[in-house]
Amino acid sequence: MIRVLHVIDHLGLGGAQSALLDMVTNRDPAAVDVEVAVMHGRGLFCEALELSGIKVHSLAPSKWPPVYLSRFARLVKAGRYDILHFHLRGANWLAKPLAALCSRSRRVSHDHSSADLSFRGWWSVFPDGMAHIFSHRVVAVSAGVADFLARSEAVPRRKINILANGVDTKMFSPATPESRAQARSGLGLKSDSFVVGALGRLAPEKNLGAIVDLARLCPEMVFVIGGGGPEEVKLQKSMANVPNCRLLGTVADRPRFYAALDAFVLPSLHEALPMTILEAMACGVPVVASRLEGVESALGGAGALVVPGDTAAMASELGLLSGNASRCAEMGVAARRRVVEKFDAVLTAGKIAALYLELMKN
Repeated sequence: MIRVLHVIDHLGLGGAQSALLDMVTNRDPAAVDVEVAVMHGRGLFCEALELSGIKVHSLAPSKWPPVYLSRFARLVKAGRYDILHFHLRGANWLAKPLAALCSRSRRVSHDHSSADLSFRGWWSVFPDGMAHIFSHRVVAVSAGVADFLARSEAVPRRKINILANGVDTKMFSPATPESRAQARSGLGLKSDSFVVGALGRLAPEKNLGAIVDLARLCPEMVFVIGGGGPEEVKLQKSMANVPNCRLLGTVADRPRFYAALDAFVLPSLHEALPMTILEAMACGVPVVASRLEGVESALGGAGALVVPGDTAAMASELGLLSGNASRCAEMGVAARRRVVEKFDAVLTAGKIAALYLELMKN
């Protein structure tokens, strides 16, 4: 059995955290044994991991002071892990070089970020590139991310593996009439409303302020936004006089959230391969999203794409869905089929296990 320790900055709301949860809970437990080390805190996904039987090491109560570094070094020395798998910047910049000094374990970096220098920042290229020196392999979630790593961060192509995120298609599945009614009742939504939802970290790159504009353009629809983050106060102020738009806060039960929706929107300006898109598709919810490389590769024609920032075009696509039950059903079925065939977490976990095995053989 291959022993793996996943190392991540935090286990709060985020696509990397969702991808990690689905990756480790859908592995073959007879082939891969996993534990997770979170550098600071616990967060929303910590309980979900522990309920799945995954041991979680919280290395520090908070980000500062960085006592997680010494605790991580002791954990790696004592754990005798075969593979150390790093997610997000803190883990890659700080924990990975430290692991190279105190362990002979193979090291894998997982790049979940958008392949866009304007989003990453030019200042990040040097530390990213230097940190990748300590990686035996780098996992890119899309072809665009792989190209960025090779072009901008000088990662050798031989070290890059393109492995798309996977979603748990058993957990995220189409709602029954009963579960849909319960989900709407729980959110205080009318059964006959056309409900449009968005879910994710409330950060500038997600462009969730566009949803408030959508609510103004489509007063006959209801818009709900789930999540938390730095843009929360700004969003609350912007929707003060928009009665058909609500901010729900952090959503712990994501399948139930999708069950309440007629459509899902992603107005992001930057994305790699967003987990929320895959989750909505797995639930058979029609998707209208920004035309970004990772998003387009996920939808593959099973959803509607618009130019990033074009709120009017997004409103027009939602208008085509509103009141057209057959169109919604067709898009939902196509989306579900694509995820099952291309982005099932069991497939992704199998590919990750094959990568581990290759590293062990070498």
